[in-house]
Order: sequence, then C-alpha cells, then structure tokens
Amino acid sequence: MWPIAFLLAAVALCAQPADLATKAQRAQELVRADKSDEAISLYLQLVRALPNDAGMLVNLAIAEFKAKRYADSAAHAGAALKLQPESVAANLFLGSSYVELGENARAVATLEKVIAVQPNDRNARLMLGEALLGLERNYEAAIQFQKASELAPENPKVWYGLGHSYEALAENAFRRLEREAPESSYWFALSGDVLLKQRRYGSAFAQYRRALNVSDALRGVHLGLAVVYEQTGHPDWAAVERNREGNFAGHCHPGQFECDFIGGRLRDIVEAAKANTAPEALYWASKAYSMLAQQAYDRLAQLPSSLELHLHTAHQFEIQGLHREAAGEWRQAQKLAPGDTRIQTALAGSYFRSHNYEAALPLLRELMKKQPSSREVNFLYGASLLNLEQPAKAIEPLETAGQLDPTFLPAQAALGQALVRAAKPAEAIPHLKVAISADEDATVHFQLLRAYQLTGQTELARQALADYRAFQKSLEEKKRIEERGEITPPS
Repeated sequence: MWPIAFLLAAVALCAQPADLATKAQRAQELVRADKSDEAISLYLQLVRALPNDAGMLVNLAIAEFKAKRYADSAAHAGAALKLQPESVAANLFLGSSYVELGENARAVATLEKVIAVQPNDRNARLMLGEALLGLERNYEAAIQFQKASELAPENPKVWYGLGHSYEALAENAFRRLEREAPESSYWFALSGDVLLKQRRYGSAFAQYRRALNVSDALRGVHLGLAVVYEQTGHPDWAAVERNREGNFAGHCHPGQFECDFIGGRLRDIVEAAKANTAPEALYWASKAYSMLAQQAYDRLAQLPSSLELHLHTAHQFEIQGLHREAAGEWRQAQKLAPGDTRIQTALAGSYFRSHNYEAALPLLRELMKKQPSSREVNFLYGASLLNLEQPAKAIEPLETAGQLDPTFLPAQAALGQALVRAAKPAEAIPHLKVAISADEDATVHFQLLRAYQLTGQTELARQALADYRAFQKSLEEKKRIEERGEITPPS
C-alpha cells in the first residue's frame, strides 16, 4: 500500500558507520518481508544510536505503522517532523496513524500538507478521504476518494470509501427533504425507495401511491411500483407500471435535474443542487448520490475479492434483514482482518439478530475482555445470555450497557426482562416503563404486565393487559402492511 515507504532508508545510511548501515539494511529487509515487529527492534537501536536522524525515525514510524502500532508510529513520525518539518513521509505517516487512531481532526491538516507537495500521492488522498469521512465532511471526502480512484483504480479501499461518501450524501439530502417537505411527492417517493431496499414491500407500495396522489408526473415512482409488483408475484401489474414509466421518455429539457439524471450526468446534478434546497433539487440530489454510490460499489465488485467487498455485502444483507447471510460475509471479512474488533462486533450482532445466540456468546466473551466499556458489546452479551435462559448472569452486562448510555432503550428493555425472569419484578418496572416507547414485538408490554402482576399492583396490571392486547393488534396490522399490505392493481 505504501510505495514510498523505504525511500528514506538509503538517505539515512549514507554517512553512517558500516555496522549501523548493515543493521539498517537488515531492518529494511524485514519490513519488506512483513516482519515489522522484528524490524522495530532494530530501528529502535538505530534511533538510539542516531537520535538526530529524521530519516531513521521515519523508517521506525513506517515499521510501526505496518505492525499496527499506530500510537508509536505517530509519536516517532512527530519526532521526525521536529527535526525535519518539511518531511513528506513523516507527515504522511503521522496523518495516517491519526486516522487509524480515530483522531481524524488532527489527521486532516497533516495529510493536506502532503497533498500540497505531492498532489498525486494516492495514499495521502485515500487517508485524507477516510479522515474527512470520519468527520462527516462527506462532500470533501468524496472529492478525495474520487481522485484516489483515478490514481489507484485497483485499490478496493478507494471504491469502498467513495461509495460510503456518496451514500452519506444521499442520506443527508433525504433527511433534509424529510425536514423541509415531509408531505411532498418527492419525500414519499424517496421513502418508498428506502423501504423497497429493506424489502418492506407493502410499506413501499403505500409510499409510492402517496407520491402519485400528490403528483403523478414524478419519474421513478412507477418503476418503484413495478419492482414491488414483481417481488410480490404480480408480473402483469408490473408490466403496466414499467410501461407508464417509459411514457416519460423525452419529457425533459437540457439543464433539468430529471433530464440530467436520464442522461447519466449525475455530477452535474449534485453540483447544481449544492446551493439549491428546493424539494425537487434535494430529491434528484439524493437519487444522483445513490446512483454514484452504486457505481462505486459496482467497481468494487469487479475487483478481486477483498475485505471491503465483504464489508459492503454484509451491510447490504443487514439492510435487507438477511442477518444469517450477513454473518457469512462478516466471517469472511474476519478471516482477512482477524484482529478487527469492529468486524467481530458486527458478526456478533448478526448472530444475535438471526437468533444464533450459541454462536454469538463465545465471540462476545472475548470482546468483553477487549472492550469492557463498549455499550453494544455489553448489551449483546447480556441479551444473548438472557435468550439462553440465563437471566441472572445477564443483569450485570445489561446494567453496564444502560449506565454507559441511559438513552439506549434496547438495553433498558432487556434489563427489565432479565430482572422479571430473575424474580426481581419491582426492580424491573422502572426500566420497562422507560423502554416501552421502543417496543418492537410486544415483549416489553408483556414483561411490564408480568411485573405488575408479580408485585400485586392489580389496577396497573389490568391497564397493562389492555395496552398489551391493543399493541399486539397494531403490530399484526403493521406486519401485514409491511410484508404485503394493501397491494392493489394499478389504477
């Protein structure tokens, strides 16, 4: 990944004694052979012998970066910069180490210095894109990833980052449209697109129909309805809607958002929409960004199998609610990045959501050792124990999750349930009352009912029973609508 990584070694050796030159040469060979830990030991000896050699400090930082010792790499790159403030390599590895450490704000200025001197440095562009994406400066991130993709089209990281940047921009446009024009045909149509990706066909159908009720001249809605019909077994109805979508052909003029979208001039749309907050502009900007993201992911899929491809595919399966399939992709990603706790946590989450608690538990035990202060890990661990009929053991990690984030209602709900099942109903009630607004399957309503019954609060139990029955009925109706709904023929 780092083609300039060893350019400073020869410079650093020019005036050194033979024994130091030999040791430096050996260290360089070890780094090239992916034996960075061994190289670090040699470079530390060299740095002690040559404390004012900025090049040797950079080489040490490079070895530490490759060994994933990012804090050490940042420290030694920073030390090199004190001796040689204009060192491009030192700035590159300092900024890159900051990115890996999650210190994105500190990384940006450092990496910009590299690009100012070497605008075609693919590594600096990539790392700057990742730093900007981490800061949610998505438009700027997309610019950097786009440039990196031109410099290194074979690198899956750049297409993955570019896709993420465009996805975030599409989401931002959608959310802004939701705030500013929630009853517009534009928002109904985009929300239909979101629901369609989630395979919630009944709800998507309802939103597309609402869009048509407001305006029947919005391109894309009939196509969305056609997909709904196809996915729910109505190919004849789908053909009607595809024909209606085709009737829009030619109904646009150059310079219009719609015309640019049809012509594939997606970047023209996003440029024109940057300073335009009208609902129409936000609608087409969101669709253009989504299309650009898909194009980036299509390029990613054309490359050899990679960590980034497995990550993207796993996320797509999660969006669709296909958690077992997502777990398979996380496992493949884990093989390529075995020490990545984010991937391990995501895998545990997919196991949990697919009700494979037996597989989740050993993974979560290891994660608890590495991340004892993680809200998500504590919740998943406690909730898995609860689902494996170990409520007493579940209480402590669920309490920790709730303390780490009192607003995280799934932890409050699970803790309340664990306390009820551990014969502590009085303690459960406050947690269940807090969590009831986020109940998804009537479990919280039922556990609150049980807690009132077990504590002898008859009148509250009677009301809780009525609430539970009403909520169950509403859930059944919601499920019916989301799965197939009132999907009727084209009107």
